Amino acid sequence: MFVGAVIRKGLIPAAAVVTEVKMQNSDQVEDNEFVCRPSELPIYTPDLQSFAKQPKIVQKEEVPAPSFIQDSVKTMRRTLTKYKKEYEAYEVVAKRNLTESKQNVEWLVDYLRQEDNTLPKAGAIGIGALTGLIFGLRGGFFKRAIYATTGALAMGAVCYPKEASEYSQFATVEGKKMLTIAYNFAYGDDNADVANTSQVSLENFCPPQDEISPDNSYCPPSNNEQI
Repeated sequence: MFVGAVIRKGLIPAAAVVTEVKMQNSDQVEDNEFVCRPSELPIYTPDLQSFAKQPKIVQKEEVPAPSFIQDSVKTMRRTLTKYKKEYEAYEVVAKRNLTESKQNVEWLVDYLRQEDNTLPKAGAIGIGALTGLIFGLRGGFFKRAIYATTGALAMGAVCYPKEASEYSQFATVEGKKMLTIAYNFAYGDDNADVANTSQVSLENFCPPQDEISPDNSYCPPSNNEQI
């Protein structure tokens, strides 16, 4: 009886006290795990950029396979884009070559039209006649002569533009006169009409007196000069 009373009144309360003390100590140890001394604190803060640079795992959604129409449109679009780029590249090259050729031709024409370049002008006229002769090689003598003369006259007009304009006006007037005379003879018009036709004046076809070159021999002088 005495032993049971001692156990109930002494040992059981002591065991309860010991158990409670152990539980309190374990809680303090767990709290102390998150507590550190000031000397144990880190000097630098953690780099937030390193966390930001970490790749994010993104789940890819399954994309349905393209249909036949989509594949056809895609192929056509790529083909048209390819040919369009090639066309634009060729267009740029063609424009550049055309501009360079135009500049070279303008420079050559200006060079040939200078008064002191007599020998280059003669060479250009000869080249024009030779070019016309080459184009007329398949024909007879008459065709070759016409082609060679045409080439020479064309280059002469390039080298001497003012003289070419004056002589072309003279040729136009004389040609009209000859055609009119031939027409009158062919259709049996009166001789008076033929005579009137042969007296066509050149004054209407001549340039002003201040623009007439000294070599112009077919334009008549003005009334003041005749007086």
